[in-house]
Amino acid sequence: MIDGLSGGTSAEVARLERSRNYLWPGAVAEAVRAWAGHVRLPRGRTWPHAGCAPCYCCPDPWESRESLDRVARALSRRGARELRRVVARHDQLWDPAPAPYRDEGPW
Repeated sequence: MIDGLSGGTSAEVARLERSRNYLWPGAVAEAVRAWAGHVRLPRGRTWPHAGCAPCYCCPDPWESRESLDRVARALSRRGARELRRVVARHDQLWDPAPAPYRDEGPW
């Protein structure tokens, strides 16, 4: 279950998870959790987290974010809009430029 999605969109996501070979039941919720957890990390911590590098037991947040875009493209307009709204709330927390470098340079 993903907070912010209607019942119809949740059902559509579940159907998509069953019909696509790159997804599994719960894959979209897992991707949302992975991305949400990553954007809330303290500045300077990146993936893989300490202790997870060799086994890759934690989902890759960048692959998760790309997967959410792929899923949004496969959903209906309404479903895609709802999923993108959920993801956008987390995207707003992501700030790739540290504070001293904001508003400088090409980034």
